[in-house]
Amino acid sequence: MNTKCYLCESSENKTVFIENGIPIVQCKTCGHVFSTYKQDEHYQGYWGEEEGYDLEWWDVAHRDVYSEFIESFLKAEKGKILDVGCGLGFFVKTVLEKRPGWEAFGYEMSPSAVKYAKEKNSLKNIFSGQVEKSKIPKNSFDIITLWDVIEHIPKPQPIMKYLYSILKPGGILFLQTPNFPIQLFKAKLKVMINGMKPDGHYLEVKDHINDYTETTLAMLSKDSGFQSIKFKILKPILFISGGKSKLGGIAKLLYYKISKFLWVISFKKINLNNTLFAILKK
Repeated sequence: MNTKCYLCESSENKTVFIENGIPIVQCKTCGHVFSTYKQDEHYQGYWGEEEGYDLEWWDVAHRDVYSEFIESFLKAEKGKILDVGCGLGFFVKTVLEKRPGWEAFGYEMSPSAVKYAKEKNSLKNIFSGQVEKSKIPKNSFDIITLWDVIEHIPKPQPIMKYLYSILKPGGILFLQTPNFPIQLFKAKLKVMINGMKPDGHYLEVKDHINDYTETTLAMLSKDSGFQSIKFKILKPILFISGGKSKLGGIAKLLYYKISKFLWVISFKKINLNNTLFAILKK
């Protein structure tokens, strides 16, 4: 069990949620929230074997948010983009399809996911292993993305500083991660209604080691050398993981529209979206 804050290394904290016996705590010094479950720093077992891949989820459900990102950030005719934690390669594939002038690369810890990306998605520029050990030249990329990755990394500073070094001056690092205050509210509501179930989907205490807010992402951004951080709201993943319910997709889309409306009229002060989309500029 880990009780030391991953951002400031303080051991003073308070419990904010207990998921199946494992506490999730908030640092009393900096306010960062993290799981006390001790996960491997470079965990490779997230993807498992190919037979278990839910392609409706990893491909179809992500198409709208990937397309909106590309329309918003890949406006130049050409450039270089790196997707870290690229998984099965669907984001890289989408970039190449929609922006043929761009060079798109991916790094992924899971050998089985890399195998799928190369063989099934016909991607050449996908590499297996730790990106920090890649020896990519400094100032190489215009954009680097981490889609649902940063929450899985126990100690994020080394990879963040490395990614900063391989971005071109003026380049951006894009982070997508769950919006913890909203996720915590939903988890507590589930427990209040149905109780804690062993197979329940709450805060993913063994996978989501760090739980971020806008404030703590800004802290991480500053510590890693970035000059600024801004937030954006993009379209949601169209249905809930593990299910194909059209009603669930409609509910997520409606919630997205409401949260975006509140975000706009509050001058970007109130972010009730399920997900944080952060843009860090070098």
